[in-house]
Amino acid sequence: MRAPPGRGGAQLRLEPWSVTHGASWQDDGPHDDDTGGAEALDEAAVSVELPLAEWRGLTPTAPAAVSRVWFLDGIRRVEARAVLDTADGQRFAAIGSCAVGAVECAPDGSAPAALCAGPITERWCAVAAASVDLPDLLVGAGAAGAATYRVVACPGDDHQAPTLELQRRMRAAEVRLVGELRARLAAQGRTTAGDAPLLVCDGPRPYVGPDERVVGYVKTVQQQRLPLAAFRVVRALEAGERSPVYLVGSGPQARFEWYLRLRDPRPWLHSLAGSVRLQAHAGERPHELLAAAKAVADWSAANLGRFATRAHQDPRAPQQLLPVRALEETLRRRLGNPQLLRRRLEVALAAGSGAA
Repeated sequence: MRAPPGRGGAQLRLEPWSVTHGASWQDDGPHDDDTGGAEALDEAAVSVELPLAEWRGLTPTAPAAVSRVWFLDGIRRVEARAVLDTADGQRFAAIGSCAVGAVECAPDGSAPAALCAGPITERWCAVAAASVDLPDLLVGAGAAGAATYRVVACPGDDHQAPTLELQRRMRAAEVRLVGELRARLAAQGRTTAGDAPLLVCDGPRPYVGPDERVVGYVKTVQQQRLPLAAFRVVRALEAGERSPVYLVGSGPQARFEWYLRLRDPRPWLHSLAGSVRLQAHAGERPHELLAAAKAVADWSAANLGRFATRAHQDPRAPQQLLPVRALEETLRRRLGNPQLLRRRLEVALAAGSGAA
């Protein structure tokens, strides 16, 4: 028996190819993801801080008072791709782990980053199916002890659906960690603007409600929403300059965004090199939170550059920040050796017991 059987004879079997090469078997049916490209922002949305006609690179004038800064990040890793064989066909699956944590730093960079929350470590086996009835996978993980992969069903029927589910699980863990950090601050009475740390979340800002001290830090630009005139300003930003704050979306999840140039690009790089995009909560009454967002934007322009990596430190320099780089290394160690976990998964599934 090569896989732990579920009811109805369902068996989980590994994909033979390395996770870095995708899957050897992919459904060629019409199941491409339709993300529906982001809508372009209108002039009113980009004229929140300055009218579009007056857009220009801004230098910090009134940065927020920040006593400490926390950097939060999560990593997700697929240890193996798999297929659930059933009497009715095959369903795609992914077996992977995620870890999230946070480090605390002095805003002026005078002290090294120190772990202040987490790591939260979770392991999942996501199956693209309406429901799944399989036992959790229990495998040995060397020095890390036993590792349990919880088997869960996820929406979708293409080979990317399980990986997206792992990503959702990691984002959910990030939201929980943000909640833990905010609860800790409340218990300590550290809720005023000058006393509460600024929490910089690597990646899109988690939806954690109206807290102007929680910001998202987006290193990549996958969709361009700004009008051409505004985008020209973004492309021309110099190191330490930011764009005016603009508004994205509406309702409770509306957010402020702004671009920031961490470092001037080398002459052979494209015009957005060294730039990042930051996100802050706007909500249903953005005019009431605009002043706080502008202060945080000024703080980011004045301070984030000192945390930026150099090319010899990280291939994602300068967008990858030094505290986040150190945190990611810690999180990877907590997840264990991926090759060892893959081998233990093979043993567990070959034994048919779900344990090795």
